[in-house]
Amino acid sequence: MNTKRITLICAVLVLFLGLIHNNAHGELPADFPGISVTTYDPCAVADGYVFLAIATETSGIGTYLMILENDGSPYWFRKVDTHEIYDFKVLPNGFLHYAPFIEVHSFAGGGDVTHEILDPDYNYRETIQAGNGYIAESHDFQMLPNGHVLLFGYYLMQVDMSEVVPGGYPNAVVAGTAIQELDAERNVVFQWRNWDHTTLEEYFRTLQNDPKAKNPVINAFHLNSIDLDTDGHILISTPQGGANLSATSGWIEKINRQTGETMWHLGGTDNQFTFVGVSNAEGLQAFSGHGFNRLPNGNVLIYDNGSADKTRTSRVYEFELDETNKVATYVWSYTPPAVTSGNQRGNAQRLPNGNTFIGWGGLLQIPAATEVTPAGQIVFDLKFDDPRVGSYRAFRSIWPPVQTNTVKLTELATGNTYIFADDDVNTGVTLEVLSGGGGYNEVTVTREPYAPVYPVFPGKAPRALPVRVKVDGYNIGSMTAEISFDANSFGFAEPNKLTVYHRQFPGQGLFIPLSTDYNPVTKQLQATMTKFGEFIFCYPDIEDVPYPPILAEVENYRGVQTHEVIAPKRAAPGLTYQVNQERDILLSWSPKGFARWYQLQVATDANFTNVVLDDDYLTEARYIWDTAEPNTTYYYRVNTTNEGGTSEWSAGSFATVPPMIEVTVPSGGENWKRGVKYFIKWNDNIAEDVVIELYKGQTLVQTIGTVPSDRAYQWQVGLGLAIGCDYSIKIKSSTNGALFDMSETFSIDVPTGDFDCDGCVGIDDLAVLAGEWLEERSGLMADLHEDGKVNFLDFAVFGGIWPGP
Repeated sequence: MNTKRITLICAVLVLFLGLIHNNAHGELPADFPGISVTTYDPCAVADGYVFLAIATETSGIGTYLMILENDGSPYWFRKVDTHEIYDFKVLPNGFLHYAPFIEVHSFAGGGDVTHEILDPDYNYRETIQAGNGYIAESHDFQMLPNGHVLLFGYYLMQVDMSEVVPGGYPNAVVAGTAIQELDAERNVVFQWRNWDHTTLEEYFRTLQNDPKAKNPVINAFHLNSIDLDTDGHILISTPQGGANLSATSGWIEKINRQTGETMWHLGGTDNQFTFVGVSNAEGLQAFSGHGFNRLPNGNVLIYDNGSADKTRTSRVYEFELDETNKVATYVWSYTPPAVTSGNQRGNAQRLPNGNTFIGWGGLLQIPAATEVTPAGQIVFDLKFDDPRVGSYRAFRSIWPPVQTNTVKLTELATGNTYIFADDDVNTGVTLEVLSGGGGYNEVTVTREPYAPVYPVFPGKAPRALPVRVKVDGYNIGSMTAEISFDANSFGFAEPNKLTVYHRQFPGQGLFIPLSTDYNPVTKQLQATMTKFGEFIFCYPDIEDVPYPPILAEVENYRGVQTHEVIAPKRAAPGLTYQVNQERDILLSWSPKGFARWYQLQVATDANFTNVVLDDDYLTEARYIWDTAEPNTTYYYRVNTTNEGGTSEWSAGSFATVPPMIEVTVPSGGENWKRGVKYFIKWNDNIAEDVVIELYKGQTLVQTIGTVPSDRAYQWQVGLGLAIGCDYSIKIKSSTNGALFDMSETFSIDVPTGDFDCDGCVGIDDLAVLAGEWLEERSGLMADLHEDGKVNFLDFAVFGGIWPGP
């Protein structure tokens, strides 16, 4: 009876609060999406508001950021001038993040974005973009408690895939991912590119018969989530099936921030883990999702996207990971009562009361968000009335960020100890006044469960906890005190490893580490306070080790790329790259592990005795050089400096050459069939398009096309072309007709054995065959047996043809 009464009171209270905010906002805009909510047990619903953003372009529906009440009415909303919004959420410091869409990718889901930061009053504070010439991608973004951010972007590499898989495109572009950590000044201090750590041959080893590996654009490495693990290394995840592009099992990978190497691989074709509590098949399927994060208890929570054909529902899993022995033990899961196939987007969030909040993501026509108890009971469901409307993720968070424990004490005096707690609030802070105070004064301690706003540190930033303490004084000229923080009250893990940091002005300025002690008997973390201000708690980050950077191929600078960045591959050791001496040159690299700045030197000799460029304290992992001399071979080297010192050099070379075009296919002697597609190939170092022309003898037959200078073009030989063996391909610059190259001659539909190209095989061809008899050289017309000479074997082949057509 009492339970029913409490439930009724909760329901009435939720309805009343919803009506208050509806009335406060007045009438909603005509294009605001309709929202329906079913609350099954109001008192079991966790505290906080629902954070959603419109992530589908739907006619008649605006693109809104939304903070919603439990009845679906808006607490706050804002329309954004974009057709999709990603990842609207509360950050550890109490600010807000969202990612407005800029441009969709041609090779994968998601697209280019900027990461926008709002303060708790919804004022714009910052736009964050990737560094080193890359463009931020939509799927995930994390602001760390120490003010750094984690983000990633995609890049495309031009690859001759015919050398990797049979039938591959010679001018394919293969997608890769660049993961970056940006510091408080938004310099890149860590960068990881997947193709710097995995060769194409290794990655595509299982794809010899996969048609996706033979596409002109290959989405080979697609990410959906990124997070900093509790040990300071990086977790990444994707629902895509590992090395096999056609597989359905996603994977999780842990990357060492110190070295960039993979620490372990969970799921996918490279799975290293054994599953306990579920079958191997179910365990692998569990990691096919967009959301993956570490829980406070050390376990991991995964949103499994299910399958697009609705044969497997989306669901949520919790596993315990033994990273040493590579064992994943099933702990908990939630499977919806009906198949809910959000095979795109989505997330799962563990709430402070133990509930799990699920954003179902994407096939639409499904709930946008559901909250379930640990027993799997649904307590809250939210959906859009228009089945075409969807969101990327959904979160429940306390808002506004005013969760404070505040206690004010008066008349503090030297020699006394003051515990900042009262009947209702315990801040966990104690002050033992060593000097100062006296008379009437006030000291206020405020503890907030948020990370500091825009922290800056001397040297390498430590790993901060998402909690801050502010100490303010009134009518106190100065005070020195031993300040203590109760480890149990704050929930510190390994408090003996923590250092207290202080800055005088909350929200701005440099944090200085204080000499910190931990008393394991009293469970107190202690430091000496000489000024009021803001206090935070930090663990040391992973140690910096200065590794030589990873060089990329030297190429001509492509200019600012606003979409789908074409980035150079990892450099091949010992190769001297050739670049157009009339264009700017891009020298680029990636750090291995941490980097603070780089030194770049360019010289005209391998011993660097004649250095022509010497630039240090570079914060970008690239350099655009516009003063290179023509027809010169240069040697360059780069080192990395971080808190651990300066690395050895990484060295390479390049040569400046005039603009050039070189046709490589056809190479001479080919016999292409009418109606069949062939690749025309060439090398060049120009930026403009090229014009491809077909000649027969000295006569222009047709202009095949004006195409980008990406070094290959697939051409279907015309059915109306005449049979002949005197065809050639000319490729020329679209802006300078004097810059061109002509291929060696090739044939079109000439019958085998028709050596004189008259359309039939006869005595005249036998004369050609006899004329080349016993000549020991390669490339002979009559070498029908293709062994580098003309002999009886070729006569046998010819005999089978003659008399021919």
